[in-house]
Amino acid sequence: MKKINFLSMMMLLAVSFGFVSCNSDDDPVIVTNGSVTLEMPINVTDVVLNSFEGTATNVQTGRVTTLPMPVKSGENYLIAIPELEEGAYNIAAKGNISFLKDGVAGTTDFEVKSDGVRVAENSKALKLAVNSFQADGGFVISEIFFTGTTTPEDKQYSGGDAYIIIANNSDVTLYADSIAVLESQFTTTDKQDYTPDLMNEAFSTDAVYMIPGNGKSVAVKPGESLVLAVNAINHKEANPNSFDLSGADFEFYDESSNPRVTDPDGAAPNLDKWYCYTATVFGFHNRGFKSYAIAKMQTNKEDWLENYAYTAEYVFTFGGNSYPMSAKTFKVPNTWILDAVNLSVESEFQWIVTSPALDAGWTYCGKVDRDMTRYNKAVLRKKDADGKYIDTNNSTNDFEPEAQPSLLK
Repeated sequence: MKKINFLSMMMLLAVSFGFVSCNSDDDPVIVTNGSVTLEMPINVTDVVLNSFEGTATNVQTGRVTTLPMPVKSGENYLIAIPELEEGAYNIAAKGNISFLKDGVAGTTDFEVKSDGVRVAENSKALKLAVNSFQADGGFVISEIFFTGTTTPEDKQYSGGDAYIIIANNSDVTLYADSIAVLESQFTTTDKQDYTPDLMNEAFSTDAVYMIPGNGKSVAVKPGESLVLAVNAINHKEANPNSFDLSGADFEFYDESSNPRVTDPDGAAPNLDKWYCYTATVFGFHNRGFKSYAIAKMQTNKEDWLENYAYTAEYVFTFGGNSYPMSAKTFKVPNTWILDAVNLSVESEFQWIVTSPALDAGWTYCGKVDRDMTRYNKAVLRKKDADGKYIDTNNSTNDFEPEAQPSLLK
């Protein structure tokens, strides 16, 4: 699970003034040509100040001077102040900024202030650091329901009621546009010596479905999440033990080439299908042999299909005989991966199919292959005492296996 780490972001007010005294010693000293530099947060790019309100209040007289709208100055913003009387001031500013962090667009309101700032003829430029917000984390996979439900007759329901939930684990609003769900090409139950071995560079995938948008279409507030359903329909109509997924945020939809295998087009918007190994309809591996990731796609579909193809060569051994094999697939650079979760079962597990930097462990539903107890269960990410999702880049630590699906609660 790749942890996207938003460090503590700082709003810095740097106050500097030039000075001109009035002619009379009895008149107040007027400080002119003052300026305030609003320094933008660190560790983010493309910062834009969307709105701003600021004041400088004279502590002695109570006079309030409204600060004008800042003007872009290098990486920061500059506020020009015509004049201020010498004295102590309470400086306050609030507004909204947008930014990019590791390719993901975000936005947040900020409110900063510093009281008792001394403005005098001999005052030096002051840098006042004010913590405006914390933004640890980013998008994470909070739940995968891949096993499917059973009917009242204890039969496997085949209506495609699997889903994955991604959550905003930060304290700022983030946009989910261009975030894709990936399924692994390789399985955790079949270890092969693939050549070339790209695992420490890229995630090999057999399915890519991306959240559409123009960059700021799909806002996800802090702590909120998106449900991506295989079939966004009310499954309770066919199976009372299932879910009503008609209110899902997005749907995996496929136009099948086989008229006998069709995909219902539910009410939710369809994910943008970039690639899938099957010519019919996509579905999660319901025994948990595949791994899943979310990635911020940083190119377009056409470029990715043309330039990110990957053929893995390996030798398959069976019954004492060896056979040269190849797997044609696609890759997504690890630097694009926001989070990854390896799935497996104890009796069949052989290896994880991600770089350990993305996920060093694995989680499960079912202890053995074709475990009949796996149905109606999900893997759920744990939370800490503050209600934040735990993300140590190890699914063994971070997930509750064989959990009750959240949508059944």
